[in-house]
Amino acid sequence: MSSKLRVLPYVVLLLPLDLFVAVCLAAAVVAGTFKRGLKPATTFNPVVAGFSPRCTILIVSWDGRHLLAESLPSVIGAIEAEGGGHEVMVVDNGSADGSVGFIREHFPTVRVLPLDRNYGFSEGNNRGVAEITTDTVIFLNNDMIVERNFLRPLLHGFSDPSVFAVTSQIFFQDSTRRREETGKTRARFQNGAFYFWHDEIGPEDDQRETIPVFWAGGGSCAVDRLKFLELGGFDALYHPFYVEDTDLSYQAWKRGWKCHLAPASRVVHKHRGTTQAKFSNDFVDNTIRKNQYLFIWKNVTDAAMIFEHILSLPRIHARSMRKDPDPMFETRAYLRAIGQLAQALQRRIANQAAYTISDKAALERSQKP
Repeated sequence: MSSKLRVLPYVVLLLPLDLFVAVCLAAAVVAGTFKRGLKPATTFNPVVAGFSPRCTILIVSWDGRHLLAESLPSVIGAIEAEGGGHEVMVVDNGSADGSVGFIREHFPTVRVLPLDRNYGFSEGNNRGVAEITTDTVIFLNNDMIVERNFLRPLLHGFSDPSVFAVTSQIFFQDSTRRREETGKTRARFQNGAFYFWHDEIGPEDDQRETIPVFWAGGGSCAVDRLKFLELGGFDALYHPFYVEDTDLSYQAWKRGWKCHLAPASRVVHKHRGTTQAKFSNDFVDNTIRKNQYLFIWKNVTDAAMIFEHILSLPRIHARSMRKDPDPMFETRAYLRAIGQLAQALQRRIANQAAYTISDKAALERSQKP
């Protein structure tokens, strides 16, 4: 049986749900027209020559004692090399592996915020930021090893007061592995859907101080704390993980702020060091797929793009189903997304009045070489 015929029954079964999503999105577009009124983006941090704000490096961890044992020495070494009174905070998401005691015994300079349970990536980071007073926060995964001089390029990027986030260049621990992550993030909107990827970083990129990127990676980026708070932090809509950083960065772009890559800041990532140990690959991938729908429903306010998405939904399902041996993978992700549709639309309408540029302008600005 051809792949098209194989997926056809599943696509047909989803058509009533596609119609439901279409009606809800169309209503949200109409509701959003009453919230429009572009205003200037808020700016913080005056431009100062050699601006290098004091920062807090924030690491959320859940049963990650073994990963922290590898990553914290490199983080502390980077702070010692940079100077300037920076600090490290580990938000422990209710670990049962003795992480809190281990940190306090072996890394006494590290501040620990123990939580009573696992609040996930978004809420864990948001709770940590609520305890911080520094101008800049660096979000770092517990499976990241940082180079000794990774701090200065990140912090220097905030000499431009319109910058929201500056992200690091990413390498894998296995140098023979293809670099699926580089930090030079890109996106396009085509056939009713977003496509996200990391571009290769060439020699000419390494010579630049910063490069615009679509999103700053939530496991290896610095953000302006006040702007982060104005955006409401990471959105728990995407719980338990993935796409939160893309969402946050896109919200920043639409408010007229910038997200940059600093190629000279380098980190090494043990990919999915935590999620792979706790969740199946199927659950992780299905959550990413679910969150890709929520990203569009929450963030895209351009009427033409929304209606292109609505009209393309059956083809979007079919493309996804043909790629996966189990057509139910796409069905499960879509059903999970629809379960959160109301939340996404509420956020969409609430945020719309704060935007200063359109979706198309945000895409264009973030793709500049």
